[in-house]
Amino acid sequence: MATSNRSPGTPLDRRPEARTFSVQDLLEAVVRGRIRVPRFPRGLKWDRADARLLLESLDRGYPVGTLLLWESAAPADAGRIGLLTLPAPPMENALWVVDGQQRIVSLARVLLAAEPDEDAFALYFDLDSSDFVIPPAAGKSRADPSRWLPLTVVLDSERLMHWLLEHAAGADSRPRRDTAIQLGRRLREYGIPACIVRSDDESILRDIFKRINSAGRSLDDADVFDALNGSRSRSRPSTVAEISSELEELGFGHIEERILHRLLRVLIGLPVVEGARDEPPRLADADAAAAYGLAAATASRIVLFLRNDAGIAHYELLPYKQAFVTLGRFFHLHPQPSRRSCQRLARWIWRGALSGAHQGDTVSTRKVLARILPDSEDRSVDGMLEMIGPPPSLLPDVSDRFNFRFATGKLLTLALLSLEPRDLTTGERLTAGQLLRSGQAAHGSSALLRILPPHPGRNDEALQSAANRLLHPPQPGGMRRLLAGTTDAALLASHGISEAARERLVDGDGAAFLKLRAEWLRPRVQGFFDRRAGWGEPDRPSIASLIIDDEEA
Repeated sequence: MATSNRSPGTPLDRRPEARTFSVQDLLEAVVRGRIRVPRFPRGLKWDRADARLLLESLDRGYPVGTLLLWESAAPADAGRIGLLTLPAPPMENALWVVDGQQRIVSLARVLLAAEPDEDAFALYFDLDSSDFVIPPAAGKSRADPSRWLPLTVVLDSERLMHWLLEHAAGADSRPRRDTAIQLGRRLREYGIPACIVRSDDESILRDIFKRINSAGRSLDDADVFDALNGSRSRSRPSTVAEISSELEELGFGHIEERILHRLLRVLIGLPVVEGARDEPPRLADADAAAAYGLAAATASRIVLFLRNDAGIAHYELLPYKQAFVTLGRFFHLHPQPSRRSCQRLARWIWRGALSGAHQGDTVSTRKVLARILPDSEDRSVDGMLEMIGPPPSLLPDVSDRFNFRFATGKLLTLALLSLEPRDLTTGERLTAGQLLRSGQAAHGSSALLRILPPHPGRNDEALQSAANRLLHPPQPGGMRRLLAGTTDAALLASHGISEAARERLVDGDGAAFLKLRAEWLRPRVQGFFDRRAGWGEPDRPSIASLIIDDEEA
């Protein structure tokens, strides 16, 4: 008989304790430092879409799994969750998260963020449709502020009431108030079960963690598709990752694998997103190879269209990524559209981005895909344009709070790029790829650098706005010093800075500088959006498409 190589291990001294935490108590424990995420777990894979599904489950009362916590001593620490810094004192009975990091981190990033739109996981609740949504466009929010409830206020009932008094105090807002109060109660009081293990032996925790996560990170939909359908021949591309890698050679940046996987699904006739009960597709080898090749070729056409016709020079500047998938069906069915169709399709891109119609929920994406017809290029574009609706009452403004992660930030960045910014030290024109590479390397995800630093403890809206941002590679000494020393009017104008604004900067009057720059930029930015969207232009198809052939007649 073969002998086992498995060590007997160390048994637990005490049986684990079963306990239920309300969401409110759970996150309060995170803030106090009682609950801590260890440094050794696998990297977190969830994004805002996953966080949204979690919040929906809590709201509907669905089970969300059991947390596994290890009670043990913990030193003083200043942990980070997203943009949150959470100082924690030393304690003997801290609860380390062994299983449940994704859920706890997602809840913390959505519900504990200092500002509603600050974190990449930011979500709102649409009080009319009772749906969790990404942050609404600035125009939508300003036009109807009582409709969009930031989830950063629901965890604290007092904070929620202050928000309702400020934004939804009117008699006509009673239904929204009731919905908000009920939502807050459901989320705060939802009970999440937990199993608490008590032991002084850290090796036990590591053994438990290893056993729970023995398969490594869970496969996402693109991973599963590749595992089942990756071409077994030597042809390339044979995975979604290879498609993404090849597309980077076009100089359009890194296109996310999840978006390319959705594109591939649409091209082979599957729903854009795999349902919870759907079986992953299994294609024959030849069909799989053809599908990967088709996805790569179609994605290349989309990139060329976005860059040459829509004026979007980099993937990171595409305000809503789901539009990439929708365009895939169009270019698959109509691979060589007319110049007029490309012009109208570019308007569709910009109108959808400016109005927020391209936010990317599955239902709206399916509706747009259904409008793209195999037998008519022009009627397809007609149908896509019809779904956008009228122009929004308010467009992104240079005085709005700027965040490059959100669609309005990308739109304002595109407007600043339209000024053809030049390097203030060499005079050379700056490209989107160059700016994004340098900006991301030095400043996270933002391609725009601050001109004036923020004031600690002060919430100065002007300092948070696009008027305080510059599209430029980082420079020693900072942007303020560089601008103050630049006297070339053409160079300054390429960044939207007048001589009068520069003089205020030299005088040390930052508030006047930002005011003058915003006044100079505002009409140019609005004009740029109007030209790109073409709201007032006729949307008729080409004349050639209206001519009926004699034989057809």
